[in-house]
Amino acid sequence: MQENTHPIEKTLIIFVFITTLGSMAISYINDDFFMSRLATEDGVIEWLTVLALATTSMVCIHRAITLRNDRSTLFLAMTLLLGVVFLFGAGEEISWGQRILNTESSEFFQQHNAQGETNLHNLVVGGKKLNKLIFGIGLHLVLLIYLLALVPLYKRKPGLEQFLDRFAVPIAKPYQVIGYLVVIVLTQVVITSSKRGELAEFAGSFLFLLNIAFPYNHRLFSKR
Repeated sequence: MQENTHPIEKTLIIFVFITTLGSMAISYINDDFFMSRLATEDGVIEWLTVLALATTSMVCIHRAITLRNDRSTLFLAMTLLLGVVFLFGAGEEISWGQRILNTESSEFFQQHNAQGETNLHNLVVGGKKLNKLIFGIGLHLVLLIYLLALVPLYKRKPGLEQFLDRFAVPIAKPYQVIGYLVVIVLTQVVITSSKRGELAEFAGSFLFLLNIAFPYNHRLFSKR
């Protein structure tokens, strides 16, 4: 990591990889325990994911409020939109509190949701789960384009840098890029558990938090 890496960054990245590798080891030793205790609904991994997503949302919203007099309307709108996206992700992860409040799903969600819960990412359309299409294949594709094209070109193409800065796009630091790629390999290739998606969401959510809270272009998100 760079010398200017914040202590919180170091702590979080160590936490993410120790937890990820530890959970992977448990899945190989006792996959039943991994699935029923760690990677289950309302389990430790899910709640850590919710915490990371909610914190990322708060970072974005706080940033938009703090910079409201120093940045363009477009910049602030995109920052707020990003905050809403992560808040939506946190809500979806816990089915908008349905299990906490012990409420029943509407007939629509009972019929069209793979888990019979009130959330969009488990909806089944044409026999296929939106989770796999949008939050799986789609998200991985967008992430790879971001990591392998936009991030490297940002540092080489002034025009692209200005464009992405205008839209308030946080650019990943080198260690964050490596972290994303390692997580993709570990959770999509190495681990074999059927609940590996939960682990991918956990690790990815904390990397999103690091990427947004501590971006390479941090000057853009500081008051002038």
